[in-house]
Amino acid sequence: MKKFLSAILLIIACTLQSAAQTNPKIEIVNSNTLEVNETYGPDIKILRGDVAFYHDSAYMYCDSALYNNKENFFKAFGRIHIERLMSDNDTVHLWSDSASYDGNTKLATARRNVKMTRDSMVMLTENLDFDMTANVAYYFDGGTTFSGEDTLISDYGHFYPNTNDLKYTKDVEIHNPDYLMRSDTLTYNIKTKISNFIGPTEIISDSDYLYTERGWFNHITDQGQLTKHNYMTSNERRLDADTIFYDRARNYGYGRSNVEITDTVKAIKLLGDEAHYYDQDQKSILTKKALMIYYSDIDTLYLHADTICSYMVPFVDQPDSLYRMVKAYHKTKMFRRDIQAMCDSMVYDFSDSTITMNRNPVIWHNENQITAENMKFYTSNNHIDMVELLNKAFVISQVDSLNHYNQIFGKNMVAYLDSNKIQEVEVISEANTVYYTVEDSIATGMNIISSQDMNIHFTKGKVDKIWFYKKPKGTIYPLEGLTKRQQFLDGFVWYDKHRPHKRDDVFVWGEITEKPITAQQLEEEEKAAKEAEEEMEEF
Repeated sequence: MKKFLSAILLIIACTLQSAAQTNPKIEIVNSNTLEVNETYGPDIKILRGDVAFYHDSAYMYCDSALYNNKENFFKAFGRIHIERLMSDNDTVHLWSDSASYDGNTKLATARRNVKMTRDSMVMLTENLDFDMTANVAYYFDGGTTFSGEDTLISDYGHFYPNTNDLKYTKDVEIHNPDYLMRSDTLTYNIKTKISNFIGPTEIISDSDYLYTERGWFNHITDQGQLTKHNYMTSNERRLDADTIFYDRARNYGYGRSNVEITDTVKAIKLLGDEAHYYDQDQKSILTKKALMIYYSDIDTLYLHADTICSYMVPFVDQPDSLYRMVKAYHKTKMFRRDIQAMCDSMVYDFSDSTITMNRNPVIWHNENQITAENMKFYTSNNHIDMVELLNKAFVISQVDSLNHYNQIFGKNMVAYLDSNKIQEVEVISEANTVYYTVEDSIATGMNIISSQDMNIHFTKGKVDKIWFYKKPKGTIYPLEGLTKRQQFLDGFVWYDKHRPHKRDDVFVWGEITEKPITAQQLEEEEKAAKEAEEEMEEF
């Protein structure tokens, strides 16, 4: 039993000794006067005039203080100043009108006109606690912090001198000459000037607005990254993405994954998995599943390409006025219910509402396939009014399932539309046509007609009347005995398997293996077939 009690006493003694080593007594460094009176009791020392204490790498100054040596505690009054030396030989300063300090818990409580500084950071509040054990200072009823050009305001704030981090919660604001930042929860490093935010956050300036629920912002470089529920707006455009990197100095934004750029004025939405955004000329470049959606009262147009670029251009005669250009290049496909298209590259010029298609363009309209080396659409009020087909223009439609095709060829063509339906086609120079007579949906005969020029009228998407001008000549053939050379005009090619039939088909780009049928090719095939037939007869 005695051994057990001895062990207990030894443990208690060691604990007390350890506590004494861990919590040293507060030292009185200076006081002009020191007294003890009956009012406060024998354990309370009254210090007045240039009072200074030292405790655990911290000096504490005040006009007067009540010091309890037994409790290792003091209350200070008048011109409080605390200096805490940090491990990096830097110093944290704290001023207030009154304060208390517990040497056992190393907790300083500052009240009224509180000011804390480190380097260029200045924190102001009415009530602040400084836990020197955890090395964290915090206020709980509102405060303001100044750091460089940034002024930080919040209801609650914590300062961690070891990491130079400020953590703010509830109604956080950062005021900067160029922008205002609002957040629910935010940390700010006074050395790096980088903010990290968790929760709803806004960055507001004269030119743009950013929203996120997670991310960071560098107040020195004016760069930031947003990673949750993000979007930014600028010049009537909005950028949404899973991740947004933003560079205010360059007016540049980068979006990655599920990117959407919406132009509310032009009713255009650009989608992709990667986007670059330049605010100066309102330029957007989208790649990786890039898609343009153009909304109108008539229908919605879907356009896909490897890369879609949208930007503003000044008018030549009115440099202060801008219009939009949209360029799509490489493997470009377009779908709208009444018209579909594909080409290598396309330019949409909003100044004159024209669409230019380059390199192997193909248009499908109702049952017609239209091709040329280059094409240009003229539109108004979301309707296609006219299409120019330049060089080797072809209009083809399938007559039946037996590979009979109506064909119109000319050096150039102009198609006129009404309510997005072809009404008339002018064939300009080198006009040729193959046209089948049909009974009960079955071809019964074929007409071949050529002339200098030609004019075709359509009814309900089908050829109704044809006028031929300047030296027309033609021949009517029965179907029996027709050769391929008679049935196909020089340059015929059928791209129907590439035609998009719904929105998602614009992302499908099969290898184009179709080659134009040429008269020379068909002539050589006929010659080879005839020679083979003659050899069989001799055999």
